[in-house]
Amino acid sequence: MDGVCNGADECRAAVRYQLKWGADVIKICASGGVLSEKDPVDVPQLTREELAAIVSEAHAWKKKVAAHSHGDAAARLAVEAGVDSIEHGTFLTEETLQLMKKQGTYLVPTRLAVFWVNQKAAGYPPAIADKARAAWAEHESMVKRALKVGVPIAFGTDSGVSPHGMNGKEFALMVEIGMQPAAALLSATRDGARLLGIEAEVGTLEAGKRADLVAVKGNVLKNIAATEQPIFVMKSGAIVLE
Repeated sequence: MDGVCNGADECRAAVRYQLKWGADVIKICASGGVLSEKDPVDVPQLTREELAAIVSEAHAWKKKVAAHSHGDAAARLAVEAGVDSIEHGTFLTEETLQLMKKQGTYLVPTRLAVFWVNQKAAGYPPAIADKARAAWAEHESMVKRALKVGVPIAFGTDSGVSPHGMNGKEFALMVEIGMQPAAALLSATRDGARLLGIEAEVGTLEAGKRADLVAVKGNVLKNIAATEQPIFVMKSGAIVLE
């Protein structure tokens, strides 16, 4: 219930507990968080044995594993254990990014979250503010390295850190630092579906797939910020905004 497990057996049991109650994805904290006062972002929070137990159990149930990790050492352990995605990845080295490309591990940069906490850093306790500023200072260069290496990227915003409703800003933030607009759009549609293993149902406009549509004004390939102002939304064939 408290989300903490110690040792491989407890970690395996924790995964089974979450899946028993309907979890579709297992998310773990491989490293500390920016918004946590005490845990540093560069210290692994799970051992190789614990990570292996989590991943093997989730994959046995055909479920994906996402690993929150800012620090490189923690992310490397998680990638080696076979997680499906690294969330944030702020301090990833090129060596780890190359390993992710080789293994097909997705990066979910959540640039919006890093942007938001940097904007609000002055209002945080000093220890958190320092981590927020350090994350912002490094995140751009990490994403640029990932784009150069060719790591698969999926869209994610860590919403709840930033307010719900501004999720679309992730597109502009990624394009500003070098991601092509078409690639950014695909990261939120086709590639996000592939990461989650639901590409047979969603992610592209094809016969037999769920009719999930968003329309905006103008050409998003020329003005990616148009994604922030949808004028039409269809969910599973039902219009919810027009």
